[in-house]
Amino acid sequence: MKKIKIIFTFIVLACISIHSLAQQIENLRIKTLEDKINIFYDISHEKSGQLFDIKVLCSEDGGINFNIELNSISGDYGSNIEGGKDKIIIWDILKDNKNLIGENYVFKIIATPGKVKNQTDNVEAFHFELVDCYKKDKQIFCAIKITNKGKKRNLKMINRLARIYDFKGKKVESHSSKLGRVQGNARYATPTLSFQQDKTDIAIFKFNISDGFSNRIKMIEFGVEVLDITYGLDLKTGNIQFKDISFDKPQQSNKAELISQSLKLNIGSKINRIVDISPPKISFSHPLLTKDKAVKVNTEEIIIKGNVTDDNGIFEITVNGMYTNLNESGEFKSDVYLVEGNNNIYVRAIDKLNNSVEETFPIIYQPLNKKDQRQTSINKINDPSMINEKDSREGKYYALLIGVSEYGDPEIMNLDQPVIDAEKLYNTIASNYTFEKENITFLKSPTREDIISEFDRLNKKITEDDNLLVFYAGHGYWDAKDEIGYWLPSDAKKVNTAHWIRNSTIRDYLRTVKTKHTLLIADACFSGGIFKTRKAFTNAPKSVQKLYEYPSRKAMTSGSLKEVPDRSIFLLYLDKRLQENTQDFISAEELFSSFKIAVLNNSPNIPLYGEIKDTGDEGGDFIFVKRKY
Repeated sequence: MKKIKIIFTFIVLACISIHSLAQQIENLRIKTLEDKINIFYDISHEKSGQLFDIKVLCSEDGGINFNIELNSISGDYGSNIEGGKDKIIIWDILKDNKNLIGENYVFKIIATPGKVKNQTDNVEAFHFELVDCYKKDKQIFCAIKITNKGKKRNLKMINRLARIYDFKGKKVESHSSKLGRVQGNARYATPTLSFQQDKTDIAIFKFNISDGFSNRIKMIEFGVEVLDITYGLDLKTGNIQFKDISFDKPQQSNKAELISQSLKLNIGSKINRIVDISPPKISFSHPLLTKDKAVKVNTEEIIIKGNVTDDNGIFEITVNGMYTNLNESGEFKSDVYLVEGNNNIYVRAIDKLNNSVEETFPIIYQPLNKKDQRQTSINKINDPSMINEKDSREGKYYALLIGVSEYGDPEIMNLDQPVIDAEKLYNTIASNYTFEKENITFLKSPTREDIISEFDRLNKKITEDDNLLVFYAGHGYWDAKDEIGYWLPSDAKKVNTAHWIRNSTIRDYLRTVKTKHTLLIADACFSGGIFKTRKAFTNAPKSVQKLYEYPSRKAMTSGSLKEVPDRSIFLLYLDKRLQENTQDFISAEELFSSFKIAVLNNSPNIPLYGEIKDTGDEGGDFIFVKRKY
């Protein structure tokens, strides 16, 4: 313990002079979607791991009196809210007020600092805690507290697999590290340390960065190997991740608040509802993009400027999956990164009545001269995101769709929708995406043996180049006492769990089926504990190819631990979004982000997305590939 205290002292001393502004609320945006208010905000400049108590107030007189009660709210409010981007609170106005009509409404967000809870992760009974992460000059330092919760083993942490990512997709690898007393002073260094049971030590990693590097990073990840010497060498590999990390170290944790600009509201139960099914209209001012003819440009990074209009106002707009700010006139602009040759710009807009449009605009990037072409070629070689698109088409796409509507036990209520929903998803992916019908298995109200047998068959058939989508709709159950989640097949009995399937069993099968990418979609009460993390990114990366390069094991679920209704809003918007999609490639994360807000506005459940714990996720993502007719 003495050595650990010395290291902690070093970290604290190194950070004494590194201070910044106190935490603050930024980018407060108030948007209406049908009869609901969506309040978006960011918490920035906070200490890493700082949690907050969030309150929201409303005034109808420009902020003189905040006396309107907001009882029917959901989302990022209350205690233990993490700092970061794109927090959202949804107010179901008509449950609290019959009418809300006026021109001078303002909202106030108050963030009161609470406890500090460092991010943690686990691999093979090793517990990792991010105890410090800061930026000084042109270096980033990360300190991780490591505790062995298992028997005596060796732990290896590999420098080149220690990586930080910013929100623009830039990656930096570690060049120097220290695991306990073991130094690793090169990119390919692999410092290794023997850990007795319950032993704790510290790892410190250094990263060289360029000028202007952000004070907030999207993710830091570490590749680790666990070696257990018994009769032979038992080697297990894993990946730990910490997300949305602030480098700021405010001297004091003060309460922060921010008041929105005033806005006009015209929401009420007695107001005649507007019948409008017309989607927004999109136009461009620079460059002058059209759907029919590709525009040519000579720079690899351009600013897209345009205008989006709708008689009832715009709720949101995304350009290539990135949320874009609008001014009052509907003008928007967005930075777009291009590759040499043909590109597509995907623009999606939603109006305040939830009508949406997604359009595709071709654009060609041609460098001005040979020097530019040589530089572009060099950039492609040095940038791992520049992978040929054929790579994402080489593996086959398999799907296992499970819908359980009928139960043999009269004590378990039958459901109307699961088989119908699974059939809709079957038709969507078979018609619009690269899932061949012979590679889709549709199990209608299967038994436990039917499901397990199909996982066994897939395990023998699927290769490491292939991709697997697993979908389940039916009853689920969460045992709060034992913290165990279950799927209920058609032969499940209410009196015992003999034919129930544990979440941990599903996770084991997802780990053993050796795919390139696996995506689980569960429309049932599902254990949040299956996730490695519940933080899903809302910022799409600049290239889908980077996501395809690294293996992934991801899940999206319709509602945490709450009971999920038979008629699923989650499945409605998932299927709708897949049908409307015009992109050739769309990641599961971008897909989820694009319909999450619609689900939050129309359902009491909070959908989740993240890595599946202990299944071999390495930071990639499942990519839906549009079928080429």
